Amino acid sequence: METFHEALDARLDDRTALLTAQLRSPDAATRYDAIDMARDVITTWRGGHAHLVGLLAECLLPHDSYTSAAAAEVLGSLGTLAEPAREALAVYVTTHRTTHRPDAWASPHAELRRAHQQAVLALAELGDERALPGLLAALDTGVDVWRAVNAAGRLPQAAAELTPRLIRLLAGIDHSREWPDVSPAALASALAALGDPAAVPALTDALQASAQHKQWRTVAPLLKAIASFGTLAAPALDLVGPFADIVDAEVRTAAAGAIWNLERRPETAVALLTDLLDHSRSIDALNVLSQIGPPARAVLSRLRQMLNEQVEQNMQNEQNGSAVLNDSWTLVRVASALWDVGGIGEAHLVMPALLDAWNNNDSTARHAVACLNRMGEAARPALAHVQAALAQPHRGGHPWGWGVACDLEFQNTCRSVQARLEGTGTIF
Repeated sequence: METFHEALDARLDDRTALLTAQLRSPDAATRYDAIDMARDVITTWRGGHAHLVGLLAECLLPHDSYTSAAAAEVLGSLGTLAEPAREALAVYVTTHRTTHRPDAWASPHAELRRAHQQAVLALAELGDERALPGLLAALDTGVDVWRAVNAAGRLPQAAAELTPRLIRLLAGIDHSREWPDVSPAALASALAALGDPAAVPALTDALQASAQHKQWRTVAPLLKAIASFGTLAAPALDLVGPFADIVDAEVRTAAAGAIWNLERRPETAVALLTDLLDHSRSIDALNVLSQIGPPARAVLSRLRQMLNEQVEQNMQNEQNGSAVLNDSWTLVRVASALWDVGGIGEAHLVMPALLDAWNNNDSTARHAVACLNRMGEAARPALAHVQAALAQPHRGGHPWGWGVACDLEFQNTCRSVQARLEGTGTIF
């Protein structure tokens, strides 16, 4: 059947009809095998896949945990495309909790536990608060808690219940261990996503402990999490400041970003970021400069110089037949920062650089289009590129892919640019 699907390739109507028959087959093995084939179609090809999503939802059968787990896992990978399965997922999770045990997340039955967890995670991906009891069971029992941590940030509306539990987990981390049972970086990311300022003291305590044990790989995400609270985390500024002098470039960049977000004084942060550009051309540093925007205008001449150097490097690579993939990433980031800091006066440099990066490495398209969306009317020379990207039947980055959620975001951004430049006023 996999070979048959490969032969059908872009004939999506035929493949959907075939999958319909497979997913409704009376044979359990046929249904199970079809689940991953359906995932391949939905994640590879754009189009209306609500019918297939509905069929995957029909595979959520309480008496067949093996198949249900596979279906729920696929639904969890589809982001908002799993919307037609929302109610089926909620019913499945609720049925487990009422007929099996309230903490079904921690069930001693391995297959049932996996199926329940995958359904909870799929609900969380949809931002559905009915996933909350499962996540709380994980955080309270410690069973497969890492899965719940990764999903917790999807439910900011439940921050009052999730934040204290995540803080407790973070406080219990042994930072002398290189690989703790629960990732402090994942905890920091979840707390930042929940956005409850009550997390700031716990994050600063974890930052101090990580630095004490020289766990720089953990320090950077903790700094970024603290930065996400902006001026609400200003009391942590004295603690954050010294990290700007650490040898590790990732930590220094994260510290510079945190300093900017906590005190909003561009002169301090821009000086630190300029030094990072001179020494490592850090992409993260360019991203922070984009956040700062016009107040970072002191770095404009340096950004122009970097852009010219990168364009020349790309041209040399093309002439020598060398790969330009990595250089294109730097180019698109420099161009974006130049626009965000310099604005319309830099459009004549930014536009050709963005298109050059996009042409040389299609994986940069998301970042190029995000900048184009901020450029307004100045993005008009890229309209044909945007239209061609929307006409592409494959999801972005194929055959490597960048995931359904990213491709949906990319399409929405492209439509925003297109609607503005075509004057339709319609963004969908």
